[in-house]
Amino acid sequence: MKNVIPIVMAGVIGIYGLIIAVILAGNIPPPTVGTGENIYSVYTGMAHLCAGLCCGLSGLAAGGCIGIIGDYGVRSVGYRTSNISVIFSTDKSSGFDGGDEDGAGNGDENKLFVGMLIMLIFSEALALYGLIVALIVSQHTYSCGGE
Repeated sequence: MKNVIPIVMAGVIGIYGLIIAVILAGNIPPPTVGTGENIYSVYTGMAHLCAGLCCGLSGLAAGGCIGIIGDYGVRSVGYRTSNISVIFSTDKSSGFDGGDEDGAGNGDENKLFVGMLIMLIFSEALALYGLIVALIVSQHTYSCGGE
């Protein structure tokens, strides 16, 4: 169950992008009826573009961090909790496990898991900061026309 945490955290980053997309789509006004004049200004369009890029690029950076940390973390926690030896030999006392026959280790897998979880949380914070900045930037608007 511990190995699913990086996948869930990566899914949350996709939800951040969905939140920004819904907010930006709701802020785009339709053209005026009858005249067809566009009241969506270039300033507002650029603010929305910057908000999307901010959320997307910070999500990309956080996703890369979560992928790398999750890969190495899941491998190390998985190796420590199982009897798989990194160095394949017939001698049970050598290898990654250090001779643990029950596969429980001596608590090292919990230390590895806590370290992995802390790094994943800080990587997720990158995407959260991008979401916050995107929410702030997306509120900048300027209406064209007589409003």
